Amino acid sequence: MEIIGKSKAHVILDSCMQESTDYFSDHSHILKCNPYCKNIEYLPEKDLYQWTFMADDPRNHPIVAIFFVKQETKHLEPGHELVEQYINSVNIDIDKERGGKLIRWRSTEDIPDIEITSENTFIGSAGAEICLLHHTECKTSVHYDTSITLDFTIPFPLNMMPEMVLKFLTEALMSQIMKQATESMLCKVQSDICCYGADIDAEGKSK
Repeated sequence: MEIIGKSKAHVILDSCMQESTDYFSDHSHILKCNPYCKNIEYLPEKDLYQWTFMADDPRNHPIVAIFFVKQETKHLEPGHELVEQYINSVNIDIDKERGGKLIRWRSTEDIPDIEITSENTFIGSAGAEICLLHHTECKTSVHYDTSITLDFTIPFPLNMMPEMVLKFLTEALMSQIMKQATESMLCKVQSDICCYGADIDAEGKSK
């Protein structure tokens, strides 16, 4: 069964664009406050990060999820579709003439060979877009959009449960995980840099 979790958040940081970009570029610093994150390791030979997360399934059995992620940063010119998209999504003052920055985390297929020793360990895919725009008064508007995907076989005795019940429990669990993860990230941001206007939307679904 394929499990998908999504989360969106918007905050305004009381810091300039450069400072905000430097802060969110250090994603290990942010993700380590995630209650489900057990380890983040940079693999220099492949220029990617290995994330290890752990959560419990609907019967409180541990599930380990491993993600291999690259990070990219690019400048967004004024008028870029992402700039326009986020400007139109919130009712705040954005400096439209200065563009913005995009920090992207994306899964990669170029992963190292690792030994999976447990049937409860899975390699998933994760991605995120963090769009930073110039707010008025030297502040930064940050739009955080992330998703994770896990595809695994339902073990016994979970596979004996009615599909509708299992689907409901899985979706509820994924929503809870994504919401808690995003809230933890924003709490860390707030403790490091003053931020306000936080708006969080999280969801989980199964296929």
